[in-house]
Amino acid sequence: MDQRDETQAVDQKTHESVAKSTALMSAATLISRVTGLVRTWVMAFALGNTLVTSAYQVANNMPNVVFDLVAGGLLGAAFIPVYLLEKEHKGDSGGNEFACNLLNLTIVVLGTLTLLSSIFAPQLIATQTFTMGEFDEVVTLSVAFFRIFAFQIVFYGISGILTAVLNANRVYFLPAVAPALNNVCVIVSFIAYIPLSGVNQELAIIVLGVGTTLGVAVQAIVQIPALLKSGFKYRFFIRLKDPALIEAMKIALPTMLYIVGTLVAFSCRNAFSLQIGDNGPSTLLYAWTWFQLPYGVVSVSLSRALFTEMGEASAKEDLPSLRELVNRGLSGNLLLIVPLTGLMIMLSTPIMQLFQAGAFGVSDVGYVAGILAYWLFCLPFYAVLMFLYNVFASLRKFTRFAVVSCVMVIPQCILYALLCRWDTLWLAGVPAADFVYYAACCAILLVVLYRMIGSFDMKSVLWTAIRVTIATVIGSGVAFVLSILFDFGYGMIGGFFELVVCGSIGLVVTFGLCYAFRIPEMSLVSDLVGKVTRRFKRN
Repeated sequence: MDQRDETQAVDQKTHESVAKSTALMSAATLISRVTGLVRTWVMAFALGNTLVTSAYQVANNMPNVVFDLVAGGLLGAAFIPVYLLEKEHKGDSGGNEFACNLLNLTIVVLGTLTLLSSIFAPQLIATQTFTMGEFDEVVTLSVAFFRIFAFQIVFYGISGILTAVLNANRVYFLPAVAPALNNVCVIVSFIAYIPLSGVNQELAIIVLGVGTTLGVAVQAIVQIPALLKSGFKYRFFIRLKDPALIEAMKIALPTMLYIVGTLVAFSCRNAFSLQIGDNGPSTLLYAWTWFQLPYGVVSVSLSRALFTEMGEASAKEDLPSLRELVNRGLSGNLLLIVPLTGLMIMLSTPIMQLFQAGAFGVSDVGYVAGILAYWLFCLPFYAVLMFLYNVFASLRKFTRFAVVSCVMVIPQCILYALLCRWDTLWLAGVPAADFVYYAACCAILLVVLYRMIGSFDMKSVLWTAIRVTIATVIGSGVAFVLSILFDFGYGMIGGFFELVVCGSIGLVVTFGLCYAFRIPEMSLVSDLVGKVTRRFKRN
């Protein structure tokens, strides 16, 4: 076999590995996302789009804020590349030693921060509500929730380590499906809240807080059997001078800059949305749930699978393979995300009708649907930016990504302040500011990446984007016309049938045109659908 045949064989093997991994994760992630939607539906039924929902959302995001600030960069960007390097140089035992050291350090540090966060809950909540008074009801209720939610921090750390080890060993299904069990715990908590709130509001808040925190703990615990099966052997020790840990910290430090910028933007988003009304954060929560659904189901799965392959290519200094993976990731993300974006914009109202029950009324449907439609224009740029996050992390050169994204947070927050006002764009100022941020970051970072690794055939990526966009406009237009021509009724049932009929036809038309346009990445779609279908049939 000559070198060209050998290279093609390796490329085919990599493609099959990525397709298989993407399919497994998509199946598992779909389960988690479906239960996540049920969780949000139950929350809408129990709480509506109210002050309580906003307080719950602000408080429940704070453990993520603290975790991301302290350990998110280390686990998200640095762990897999360094873990793979340790395995490459020292074998399985080297990877195991690094994972144990970091797991133990995570438990000690985040455990301490959990206690401190619960004690200093008012000060931490103030970072999200600085446009409101200290004794406003939404602020005091957020503090009460967070005193309980703070205990999620340490479990997020443990879950992050376990997921990273399993993904590095190409075990994807269980880590991707674990959040579904988290969602089940939270769903039960919301159901319990409904009758309790009419009898004892304080007890109902406690039950909701404890149940939500228990869900994060379960998400970590269920991954332990798969971890042990993969060959992981736990030992308790902490080596602060471990060269692998130091290397991971070097990679993570620039990530911390990115995380700080992201958290500043997140805090400003919450705070300025509260200027529009007490239901500002809750409106964003409901819209964000649907905004992230297509990204979370298909794009995350593709990016995670490619992240492992890119990390391996980077460790071997195989730039041709890396450039091919980057091209495949950009084109694949656009092919999977753009059609779903177009359809969701056209069908944003029936999407939100699915939540129309209990405390979530007709007026809430129209308001949230409008914000969702505006926000969805950001989705393709968001998906590409998150993929570029993985690319720069796999290269172990994250500083440039962090600097660009952090600098762009400044105009993003200024736009939040200017646009989220009654005399400008109201709450639609949030998606408008985010569009500027995501689009600008993508443009700058693609140029930076080109200068780092050379050409990854951006012309073919743009040509794919143009053809997919044309197909999406036509397919989404068909779906919109059908939604006008046929009366599907109101409420949950009407919204469901409108989504199924119009969405399915629009999707078939869109991907049919993509196939007719001979877009090469359509093989990824066919492989993904085939493997997910066979997986569900076996189950």
